[in-house]
Amino acid sequence: VNEEISVKHLPATEPDPHVVRVGWSLDSCGTQLGEEPFSYGYGGTGKKSTNCKFENYGESFAENDVIACLVDFECGEDVELSFMKNGKWLGVAYRVRKELLGGRALFPHVLVKNCAIEFNFGQRDDTYCSVPPGFTFIQHLPVGERVRGTLGPKSKAECEILMMVGLPAAGKTTWAAKHAAANPSKKYNILGTNAIMDKMRVRRRPRSPSPPTTSTAAAPSPSPPPQVMGLRRQRNYAGRWDVLIQQATQCLNRLIQIAARKKRNYILDQV
Repeated sequence: VNEEISVKHLPATEPDPHVVRVGWSLDSCGTQLGEEPFSYGYGGTGKKSTNCKFENYGESFAENDVIACLVDFECGEDVELSFMKNGKWLGVAYRVRKELLGGRALFPHVLVKNCAIEFNFGQRDDTYCSVPPGFTFIQHLPVGERVRGTLGPKSKAECEILMMVGLPAAGKTTWAAKHAAANPSKKYNILGTNAIMDKMRVRRRPRSPSPPTTSTAAAPSPSPPPQVMGLRRQRNYAGRWDVLIQQATQCLNRLIQIAARKKRNYILDQV
């Protein structure tokens, strides 16, 4: 993790303004690492996640820390996923049954929030930290043992843009999601405030249970309930819908500017 980028544009109440989440996922998975099946992440908040289930794991990490992502395919019927921080092994994070993967390849995956990062797949002569015996950098594997991910359009002429047209609640977003799922090789990026808000996950601590109506001198205080992560923000914004829409619209405008410079396929889902 090279740098935590300035976030003067964010309010002081923003939780975890700098986060890096690293791990592995299938080529068919979306960009939100650790928030769907077969997507396994370890984040700087000291949490591991898959399918939006967050659990404590390892340690927190931040600027100048080095994280190694390890996959062991030689431990029987399982694939073991583990991580290291600054050369210290943090233990096995996930065991995935090979039969569930069905021969599908796992790809390196990173999700970044306001951080600059750098990778080493084996192209560097000097490693950031020591590598455990038996593990090999991806780039050092023979090409025949690697699986290529989906290739994007080679030129702007090959790119597609689909623009949804219709009244609100006519089913445009549903159609866009189904069309993207039915054409995985296109790797469609759906641009719209709905898609943005679906990715705006929050952390919330549930309210403590109410104390009993009768008290006893020996009754222990109830422990605080655990935090819930990965909740959809639009369900947890308590009346500030206009603020949420404004933020999502600003994000969309910026994404459209970025999209104009990239060779990708897009679905514009915005009234």
